Amino acid sequence: MDQLSQIPLTLCTTKAGLAVGTTTTMTTANTQLYAIKGKAYTKAGTSNEATPTTDSNTGVAFLPIAVNKAGVFVICRNAGGDLKVVQGQIVNYTDDGVFDVAPQFPAIPDSLCPIGYELVKVISTGSTWTFGASNQASQTGITKVLVDLMTLPDRPQVS
Repeated sequence: MDQLSQIPLTLCTTKAGLAVGTTTTMTTANTQLYAIKGKAYTKAGTSNEATPTTDSNTGVAFLPIAVNKAGVFVICRNAGGDLKVVQGQIVNYTDDGVFDVAPQFPAIPDSLCPIGYELVKVISTGSTWTFGASNQASQTGITKVLVDLMTLPDRPQVS
């Protein structure tokens, strides 16, 4: 057995500095150095980069997050440095900030590297929100938590 062999890694080695942009955009404050199956790529930080309107897993529009629901979106880069997003599970969420269960991450295509995720929570004073179509900036009754990643954890951190 070759002691030096290992499974090619997919990871981001730098903190992207994810932030909501204006309207339907996202900002990455820092240059991202990432690997997809062991091959290295770099993407310079971006300001107000357009968010995709379709899920990179399914190819269809993102499912909306309704009132008293929460959902997770995994923010990724492909080999070309393009911003790609994959939607995870939508779960029940209360005005008291309680989840029935934390939403699960989706399967990530082999051609993408996760650089972060966005947890979106909509309470009763909010309105239905859709990734890529709804405003990313602050909205009443909608909370967004952005988390930078090196590798995808087993579940989103919800507190």
